[in-house]
Amino acid sequence: MQASSFCKGIRMYRFTRKVTIKVVAGVPGALQFCGEVTAHLNKTYGLAMKTGLEMFGHNRVYWFYDVNSLDEIAQLNSKLMLDRTYWEILDKAKHLWLEGSAQDRIVKIIA
Repeated sequence: MQASSFCKGIRMYRFTRKVTIKVVAGVPGALQFCGEVTAHLNKTYGLAMKTGLEMFGHNRVYWFYDVNSLDEIAQLNSKLMLDRTYWEILDKAKHLWLEGSAQDRIVKIIA
């Protein structure tokens, strides 16, 4: 079976970002930020981004979205560099995150 027919209709890559909330008292603000930044990115760039909160162990939030190619991720990043609203949203929430805790991943979806 060819990979192209096996994966037809499946997005091929998943981008994920996780970041640790600095203190437990920051969880409500972090969740508000998650909703705001996700809504902006979905509306502006047509993503189907989702966000989530780690349930046990750490105060972490996650974002993820699927794309067909690595080029789509690169194109989005280029647009984000010039997106003033995006940077304003990020700046308002920078006090919420544990410094150095952000981690991005790109996963190739195989099935």
